[in-house]
Amino acid sequence: MSACGSPESGFPALHVGRPPTHFPALSTGARARGRIILRVRGWTLTAVIASTIGIAGGCGGARQACSPCRPGTRPSNPSVTCSACVPIDAGQDGSDDRSDAGDAGSAACVPTLPALAWTSPYAAWSRGVPTDPGFFPIAVWLQGSWHATEMADLGVNVYVGNNAGTDTLAASDLATLKGKGIYAIVGQDTVGLANIDDPTIVGWWMTPDEPDNAQDNGMGGYGPPVAPATLVSRYNAYKAADPTRPIYLGLGQGVAFDAWEGRGSNAPPESQYVPAADIIAFDIYPYNNCGGDANVKMTCGQFWLNAFGVDRLRSWSNRGQAVWTDFETTTINAGTSSGPTPAQVRSEVWLALIHGANGVTYFVHTWEPTFREDGIFANTTMVSAVKTLNQQVKSLAPVLNSANVPNVVSVASSTSAAPVDLMTKAQGQVLYVFAAIARSGTATGTFTIAGMTGAATATVVGESRTVDVVAGKWSDDFAANGAHIYEIDLTGARCP
Repeated sequence: MSACGSPESGFPALHVGRPPTHFPALSTGARARGRIILRVRGWTLTAVIASTIGIAGGCGGARQACSPCRPGTRPSNPSVTCSACVPIDAGQDGSDDRSDAGDAGSAACVPTLPALAWTSPYAAWSRGVPTDPGFFPIAVWLQGSWHATEMADLGVNVYVGNNAGTDTLAASDLATLKGKGIYAIVGQDTVGLANIDDPTIVGWWMTPDEPDNAQDNGMGGYGPPVAPATLVSRYNAYKAADPTRPIYLGLGQGVAFDAWEGRGSNAPPESQYVPAADIIAFDIYPYNNCGGDANVKMTCGQFWLNAFGVDRLRSWSNRGQAVWTDFETTTINAGTSSGPTPAQVRSEVWLALIHGANGVTYFVHTWEPTFREDGIFANTTMVSAVKTLNQQVKSLAPVLNSANVPNVVSVASSTSAAPVDLMTKAQGQVLYVFAAIARSGTATGTFTIAGMTGAATATVVGESRTVDVVAGKWSDDFAANGAHIYEIDLTGARCP
């Protein structure tokens, strides 16, 4: 490269690589003050413009020594001393005919991704869940503040379900959570209201948990579920006490399992509970259900039920409520060995996110062999896997917190009984495709980008591999519980 400039001149030498930080990087082919800034196959050539530095051309001032151009390049203007080096087949003005043609071709062989507006589902509350696109809620159910360090290390950023009667979060406990970067959604009771001005609290948890299930009647039996109208009235009271935070309601597995015996007889429709919350959540633990009675075993291993329940709650929403769902991480019940593997947890989480879940909550308790509130930490393999999963979710938060891009990517599964579900997002012209197998079995998914005839490279996020995109198509294998995330920069597409 011709080394134009020197310490004596006070101006940087022309160079190959990243542009100097004090000169703005312009898009390919953009002209600046009579000269051009080029991007040629991954490197940038930045020219200090003569008119900018107040000289007539060349290096200026005393003649500078100029190193020869590299093989495959030539001086852009032989009549000017120390002119910039450009590819041999560049235009006479220094523009790269290959690059310009490639850019024009890229525009013709890839779709232009739309810029779609996104609004946080928590935007209505001044002291609610953070609306920063870089924040995605990763919660844990009902843990004491003394577990805050290990929960933060796991990737948890929200505590849910604490109240005056169970794992109370007093002012000092909230300070502990805050010190670990953890927020709290707590009961609106004497302890919660006493700390109403603490910004660590980002929502109110409505009691009781799972009100849609048959309720303990205090006499060794069960009565009907809590009436939805009762919860709507409670919601209005909570809102009157504090309109600055959202109200969270956690439902049971009846959201995704119509035959669930735990609802009792003549239970009201699950959809009637949705108006009683701003964040509506539910739990179902398909792999733990393999160790239950005949009724519960009906859902054994049906890892797609979290996603199915998310779809239902979103369809029942009457004012755009946020939807969260709870995931199993342990063997919950005593006397059983049923519980998920790390791959199964990952599958449940990504499939639910693909279906539009706005938050993740982990249930980490166990009663096997004895009760342990932070039971996940008895399984170091699960801890490592969930930590990695949470790191990936956090790293992709700005993508997850953006609008879905419709009608751009489609997928066909090689196995009709094992479909592949997908979600498409974009950051500028970088496409993100989240895909997961949605039923038991294995399959090959064949993906198509509408309107793309060129070739590109898909980076498989978190897997240290890439997949070739040819004529807008690629294929990939999905093992049981498989989930993949593809990142494709369409500006780097190669046109035929």
